[in-house]
Amino acid sequence: MLDPQKAPTTLAEMAQRSFVQNVARPFLGSKIKGQTEYTYATYGAVALRVRETAGGLIALGLERGDRVGILSENRPEWAIADLACQMSGMVTVPFYSTLPANQIAVILRDSGAKLVFVSSEAQLKKIQEVREELPDLQFVVVFDAVESEGVQQLTALETQGREHWEKNPGGFETLWIAALPNDTATIIYTSGTTGEPKGVMLSHRNILSNIEQFTIAVSLSSSDSFLSFLPLAHVYERTAGYYLPTWLGASIAYCESLFTVDKNLREVNPTFMLSVPRLYESIHEKLFSAASSLPESQREKYLDALALAKKAGAHKGGLPDSPGLSLMEKIKYKIYDIKVYSKIREKFGSRLRFFVAGGAPLPPQLGALFLGMDIVILEGYGLTETSPVIAVNRPGHVHLGTVGKVLENLEVKIAADGEICVRGASVMKGYWNKEEATKEIVTSDGWLQTGDVGELKDGILKITDRKKDLLVLANGKNVAPAPIEMSLSQSEYIQQIVLLGDKLKAVGALVVPHFENLKKWAKEQKIEGDDHGQLVANPAVNKLLKTEIEKYSDGLADFERVKKVVLLPEPFSVENGEMTPTLKIKRRVVAQKYGNLLGGE
Repeated sequence: MLDPQKAPTTLAEMAQRSFVQNVARPFLGSKIKGQTEYTYATYGAVALRVRETAGGLIALGLERGDRVGILSENRPEWAIADLACQMSGMVTVPFYSTLPANQIAVILRDSGAKLVFVSSEAQLKKIQEVREELPDLQFVVVFDAVESEGVQQLTALETQGREHWEKNPGGFETLWIAALPNDTATIIYTSGTTGEPKGVMLSHRNILSNIEQFTIAVSLSSSDSFLSFLPLAHVYERTAGYYLPTWLGASIAYCESLFTVDKNLREVNPTFMLSVPRLYESIHEKLFSAASSLPESQREKYLDALALAKKAGAHKGGLPDSPGLSLMEKIKYKIYDIKVYSKIREKFGSRLRFFVAGGAPLPPQLGALFLGMDIVILEGYGLTETSPVIAVNRPGHVHLGTVGKVLENLEVKIAADGEICVRGASVMKGYWNKEEATKEIVTSDGWLQTGDVGELKDGILKITDRKKDLLVLANGKNVAPAPIEMSLSQSEYIQQIVLLGDKLKAVGALVVPHFENLKKWAKEQKIEGDDHGQLVANPAVNKLLKTEIEKYSDGLADFERVKKVVLLPEPFSVENGEMTPTLKIKRRVVAQKYGNLLGGE
């Protein structure tokens, strides 16, 4: 049934091949409660659980094409539930574990899911809160040992599946092989920065074509070890951080939580990890905060080392106007590499080959700092609608400020208005139950209009803004906010910044200060009080932030410069609805909530 000379054409075939070829290899790693070290389930052990879970789904009466929800944090059972669905021809609908019950209900209703897997009692309560509103939902299966009426534990479902296959010998083999490349494998609901979530239908072919080309682009193999940090509900982590290592026969370890990434990096010692720029920004902040605890003589050398790393990385990564190192700087660099950079690299383990950054723009100067310390971050770009990767920088060929080369099996063109359009095997089948919305984004000849504005030169793609984010001032001038926000974010006193300007006379900025650094500055200036509200209301603090914004505004036209600044006491967050679960700021929501502070509606 399995031809080792041919690439798999469905996720079911991909999984079965890895199960057969990698029986004893470690696959899914996690921290079992009470233990201090990671424990890995082998491919063989996972294969058995997937087989039994698939049997349980069939025994319940579910059929090919039925939708199945997964509401869980990253853990081995997430993969087991998903792979069982892929083997059975069912369509998985993933949820961010942070979503509230009412948003979960919207997606469950729209998808018509018949069953939902939940991780814990806390997630189960969300489903129970809205279950009466979900006429299609027949079954709830919980991963943890939770007893509740109308709910089944995963272990019981597996037992049911084992009994089903005992009664139907050979049934599993005929089940998984029935999948077809163009069958819908999953419906992933977009996080909705520009409107209500839409269900993106991705086929087996969409996902596998993307995995194959991404693997080639960044040179991954079965010897690589992955650390899973981003939510599996996001297509980026799911494709490149879960399906891809499964394709390779590599291992995956799950972070315990968002707050244990540093510790888990050292424990797992991975070769590869996906993340979003916010993680690297956090590491950057910690690097510079560490300077304050050093004696003055050491602090000066430490900060000089970081500055030299940034200069070296900028030159290596091809940033404009980045000069090479002088002979003296090269000598200093070698010393710093032994005394400073190597110590920083140790924090990421001894085997890390590179990180991949996606989901939001990576500030070039941030990438330069890491590259200069020989910590490689490969920035890439993609959409849920493209499974997701469209372009990515290659190891040894990092072009800072860009998202790298387009994948070989995709076509990219720039429309007359600057919009990036893409065509190829990984472009979605369409939006679930939204034919008109599909036609609005995908042309009759297969070009998907990304909504992003960019430039393509020598096969290297650069994102300059989102088409819908362009600010149109009252005088008719258009301002692209993203590159300006990225530049201003270089200030050590700015944690978050959003530019607004639609129908305004000039560009305004909503700024969340970096309060840790701001408090240190305020203490030096003998400004009393460290309450956030007091600080943002202080005239001296406002003057500081305006000076910082002016400092990082070189090269901007007068109409692009920020004329009014409003400081906010609390950061934008997922909880208050101002950010998506993947930490993208919802500009429209922010404008509605705070635009009046800048003179808007």
